[in-house]
Amino acid sequence: MSSQSKALIVDDDEPIRNMIRRVLERDGFAVETATNGQEAIDLLEGKEYDFVVLDLMMPRVDGYGVLRYLREHSPQSLRKVVIATAVDSADDVRREPVAGILRKPFDLRDLRSLAHRFLSPGDELPA
Repeated sequence: MSSQSKALIVDDDEPIRNMIRRVLERDGFAVETATNGQEAIDLLEGKEYDFVVLDLMMPRVDGYGVLRYLREHSPQSLRKVVIATAVDSADDVRREPVAGILRKPFDLRDLRSLAHRFLSPGDELPA
């Protein structure tokens, strides 16, 4: 019996956060959310996530701060991160070993395709 894959969505835009949550929950993930980078770091300190969707521009601590935290405390977790941003400076993160970068507005099929790689064995991605 496999455990359910866990996803973390980090975005200060509530409609985007809720849309991504619905998509990932429908696809079999247990989803938690954070509205800024500090909330994300607090969650990441106590839990392991299979997939992380990370916005770059947020209040308090931005996505770059979350990437720095992961680089210092859990570098293997960077491979599970998808950057979802409208910021052109996202090219700065290309040197990070992240799973991908999605430019907002992005196609949900692209998000689902990336997320599918992180589902636990036995979890099914609906059509």
